[in-house]
Amino acid sequence: MFKHIQLLARLVGLCLTHQMVTKECIGQAYSEVSSTYEDYFLKTMHTYNDLVLKGLLKEEPPLDLRVLDLACGTGYNSVYLQKYYEKAQFKLVDISEGMLEQAKKKGLKNATYTQQDMLSFLDREKDASFDRIICCWAIKYQSPQKIIKEVYRVLKPGGLFGVIVNTKETLPEIRSIYPKLLLKEHKAIQKVMLELPNPVNKRTFDSWFEKMGFNVLEGEEGKHIFTFEEESLLIDWVTHTGALAGFDTMIDLKNKSVQREMCKLLAEKGIKQVTHTFVWGIFKKEE
Repeated sequence: MFKHIQLLARLVGLCLTHQMVTKECIGQAYSEVSSTYEDYFLKTMHTYNDLVLKGLLKEEPPLDLRVLDLACGTGYNSVYLQKYYEKAQFKLVDISEGMLEQAKKKGLKNATYTQQDMLSFLDREKDASFDRIICCWAIKYQSPQKIIKEVYRVLKPGGLFGVIVNTKETLPEIRSIYPKLLLKEHKAIQKVMLELPNPVNKRTFDSWFEKMGFNVLEGEEGKHIFTFEEESLLIDWVTHTGALAGFDTMIDLKNKSVQREMCKLLAEKGIKQVTHTFVWGIFKKEE
């Protein structure tokens, strides 16, 4: 009970002093993993990005195609699309300086880059500016409804929006140890992280877009299970992929004491895997 009181006091104190995880914190978290993101995450999960990208390719593009890659990360999506849209203009946007630097190394043609959060960028764009917009794994980091509303505005009539994002119960194995980790390591908590607004399921996900006027073309739920030989390798994965971006600012997951406690909690539960759940979709603005 005493530990619970200590944890509550810690969290209340941080809230009162406005020590909250911000979008800038999340951007910095991704910058810190930008050099390992593709090896640890995309070399496996790109398969699911590809579902979205292939969905975008099903409709004939206009001759003067403009593509917006929101929260572009290392630029994988734009590189993929440029193989098919050789003459398209690409705009890559990410709040993470490190991710954007990785994207620039890809040598995209007809591409410009902006370091900015999604909503701030969209807010200054003109109506009907883009034909295709892609957002992979990031719509949860700001208000999804606000992003979708702005995307609808900046898309040209008949334009497509491709999105993939985690569902609410993703990484259940990590969620199962997090309360005890915070209790044990309450002194290491640096900021308060609010729950991310991931969709519960595909029905919830689709409704976000339908309420803003989009037509749902296709999409599905999915999951991928990562397995590891030992607990330390699991922790190595979550600290090099951005899977816990934001939460790794709330409590320093690279702290050796924190990692030891995580290993202990995972071992107690016999956990050597993480389940990545997600949903994706292709959405069209009426012509």
